[in-house]
Amino acid sequence: MTEKIKTGLCVLALLLALLAAYTQEMAYRSLPDRGTAVQPASFVVVQAG
Repeated sequence: MTEKIKTGLCVLALLLALLAAYTQEMAYRSLPDRGTAVQPASFVVVQAG
């Protein structure tokens, strides 16, 4: 009986995580595109000495 409860809670947690990811994705897609994409930082090599 305890294993069924644990399994049910795990499935519920997984479904809630999927729902949260879906709603976050839909909220992100509904934002107006401001044209300000995140630029990757350039790497700087610093020599010690």
